[in-house]
Amino acid sequence: MNKTWQDLVHGERWRSPDVLWVEEGTEHSWQEVDDLATSIERALSARGSARVVLIRSGTKLGHFAGQLGAWRAGWAAVMDDGTLGPDEIDRVRPNLSMSVYGGTTVVEGVSGTRVPDGVVAVNFTSGSTGSRKAVAVTRDNLMALVNCGDLDVPVDHRLTSGSFATPAFDGWWFDTWVAVAAGGKVVCLPNVNEDVFEWSDLVERHRVDRVLLPAAVIAALLDVLPEAIAGIPWVFSGGEQFHLSTYRRAREAGLTNRFVNLYGPTEATFATHKYVLPEDFTGDTIPIGRPLDGLAHRSRDLDGSRELVVEGPFVCLGYLEGGELTTRFDNRYRTGDVVQEDAEGNLVFAGRMDSRIKVNGKRVDAAVLEHEVTGVAGVSACRVAQHEGRTVAFAAVEPGTPQDDGFRARVESVVRISSTAIAVELVDRFPVKPGGKVDTAALLDHHLRETGV
Repeated sequence: MNKTWQDLVHGERWRSPDVLWVEEGTEHSWQEVDDLATSIERALSARGSARVVLIRSGTKLGHFAGQLGAWRAGWAAVMDDGTLGPDEIDRVRPNLSMSVYGGTTVVEGVSGTRVPDGVVAVNFTSGSTGSRKAVAVTRDNLMALVNCGDLDVPVDHRLTSGSFATPAFDGWWFDTWVAVAAGGKVVCLPNVNEDVFEWSDLVERHRVDRVLLPAAVIAALLDVLPEAIAGIPWVFSGGEQFHLSTYRRAREAGLTNRFVNLYGPTEATFATHKYVLPEDFTGDTIPIGRPLDGLAHRSRDLDGSRELVVEGPFVCLGYLEGGELTTRFDNRYRTGDVVQEDAEGNLVFAGRMDSRIKVNGKRVDAAVLEHEVTGVAGVSACRVAQHEGRTVAFAAVEPGTPQDDGFRARVESVVRISSTAIAVELVDRFPVKPGGKVDTAALLDHHLRETGV
C-alpha cells in the first residue's frame, strides 16, 4: 500500500520513543524530532500566509526538523547548508529565513516569492555545468520517490540508513526521507574530510544497512580507509560516473558489499536508473542500468548521438529564477547525457552533449578523453579542466602504481591523440567538495600554483 503525504508528515509514528536520528554522538527519538518540528511549525504559522522559508542550521537534524515543520505549516522549505550563495538564494527569493540551533528558532523577513502551489522543496544542481540552478520539487515528486520499491534493500529488521549527503543536494531525499517513510533510522556520518575514522564504529553500533556515496568518495575511501564501509551491506554510488577501476579496487580490498550504481539528474528529484553490480561483473564500463519503477526513458538523436530523455513522476516541476517558475519540464527532462545500450538492454553513460571543449582551436570531447585515460592500467579516474586557455588532464593514480617516466608516458600518449596542447598531471586522489563531488577548481588551483602558470 502506497504511503500518503498525511502519513509521512503527520503519522502516529512521530509520537514513538524509538530512536529516529543519530548525529554527533546523540540519539534523538521520533518524539523529540516531532517536538522540534512542532516548534518550527508554530513559528511559521504565526507569520501568516507566506509561502517559502529558507532554513539554516548547524546540524542535519535542524534541517530535517525544519523541513518537517515547514511542511506541516503548509510551507515550502529551502535548505541552506552553508553551500548556497546570494545568487542561489535569489533564484528562490524565500519569504522568510529561519535559523534552527539548539532547538530554538529565529525568523527574519526577506524578499518575496511566487513559487507555485504544490512545490515543497528546492533541489540545487552541483554547478558542474555553470551556476547552480534551483529546481522546484513538488509533493508528488517526493511521494513518488518514497513509494518507489526499486530503491528498497532487503532487511529482516528496521532499516538503518547512513546519511552522507548535505541537505541542499538531492541525495538528501534518499538518505533521510526515503528511510523515514519506511520507518527506518538515520545515522549521520561525519564528513570524509573531518572524521572518517568514526564511520566503522557508527556502522557497527547502529547496524547501518545502506549508504549513498558519490563515486569520488568511494574511491577516496578505498585509498585511505576501506574498512570504513566494509560493514555496510549495500553501497549506492551516485552523482558521478562509477568507474570499473573503483569497483575492482573494492573487490581487491576484500570488500563484500553489494554495489548499486544510481543515475539521475537533479531535475528528476533524485535518481531515475539503477544497476546492481553482479559479483562477477566482466564488462568494460559499469552501466547506469534501467529505469526505476514508474519511470521511462527514450533517446533523442542529435548530431549522431543519443541524448537521454527521462519521463515520469520523479521529473520536477521546473527551474526557479527570481522567485518564479521560469522553465517548466512537463513531466519530461532532456538530460544532456549521451547513452548507449549494452547487449543486456542496460543503458551505459557515454558522455555529455556539451562535453566538447576547444583546445588551440581544435574541438576535443573531454568525456571521451577522460574515458580513454581511465582505461590506462594504473589510472583510477581522469578529469579534464580548463582555465584561461590552459587545458589539463588530471589522472588519479591507483595506490601502488609507480609514477615513473614510463607510466607518465603511457598517459601522455593517450592524451596526445586528442591534443598535444593538453597538459597532464598525475595525482594520488581527487579532492572532493562537501557534497562529495570532485572539486575541479581545487585541482586547477593546485596545478596553477605548482606550475606558476
